[in-house]
Amino acid sequence: MRKRMKKMGLLCCVVLLIGCMTGCSTEDTKTENADQTKIPSEEKKGENGFIGITTSMYTNEAIGEMCDIIAENLEREGYEVQISDANFDQALQTSQIEDFINQDAALVIIEACDSVGVKSAYQKCRDAGIPTLSVSQVLDESVADLPTGILTLDNYKGGWIVGEEVAKQMDYEGNVCVITYDVAYVCRERSDGFKDALGQYEGIDILESFDGICTEDEAMKKTEDWLQQYKEIDAIYGSNTNAATGISAALRTAGLQEDIIVCDVDGQPADLRNMESGAVDVIAVGPILELAEESSKAAIQIIDTGECFEDPQLQFSLCTKENLDKWKNYWGMD
Repeated sequence: MRKRMKKMGLLCCVVLLIGCMTGCSTEDTKTENADQTKIPSEEKKGENGFIGITTSMYTNEAIGEMCDIIAENLEREGYEVQISDANFDQALQTSQIEDFINQDAALVIIEACDSVGVKSAYQKCRDAGIPTLSVSQVLDESVADLPTGILTLDNYKGGWIVGEEVAKQMDYEGNVCVITYDVAYVCRERSDGFKDALGQYEGIDILESFDGICTEDEAMKKTEDWLQQYKEIDAIYGSNTNAATGISAALRTAGLQEDIIVCDVDGQPADLRNMESGAVDVIAVGPILELAEESSKAAIQIIDTGECFEDPQLQFSLCTKENLDKWKNYWGMD
């Protein structure tokens, strides 16, 4: 059943849960330099030591804000903090971590590009006797025992609540296509949760789940292909903001923006702007601000004690147009 036939009478169920991002996201919001390094001003540099933060994509609004909050909190504790952007290049991220090691970092905080490929970087830190904190990214089992501490979001549940809401908006029948990016395990878990939620309903068919898309252009092209390939699509899922933006662009060009539900798991400001313009219908919003605060506390605990509290697995929350203002306020959007 098409979206325009279902808009009236839909009830929004707001589910507040605990939960990363990230996967990948908006590419042009914070910086145009793929290898940007943010170095605090001299007056902010502390005397307690040096902490390095490396992130998969600082230009992602949510991840960039998370890194900034962590850096500010740690600077107030008397540390010099450097944020380096790997721009989804695992080799570059490993090089950045090696640089942090050479600077005798008291702690290295890693939001990994690749859930498996980051292993050698963690091992280098362990060999150098430098503690590490993994933030946001879900790590492969072969890597998970290397960080001193791990803080994540419950990405599977984020995908699940989006799937439940989409199923409801489809009246529990119809056809769905899925875009994911499984090299980033946060995206894999989100997509698994979404597909498992839909799998409860016999009337819903997943026409195709396509892996390997992380940019708007790729998502737009794949959506265009699907529109040619399938006669009827009722919803398309993207595992991050970029995918949802590309999906909606293709639908807008085809004149189908009002006919097909667009959904994703991410919830950064760009997502909310997309929803406000009618481009996206269902979002799971990750509590990135809370993750930043918890990560700051964990960083200090690791430095002080060599140990970290248990991963809180913070939960995502459902966002639809009915409660959009709540999440705009969360991000301080006008």
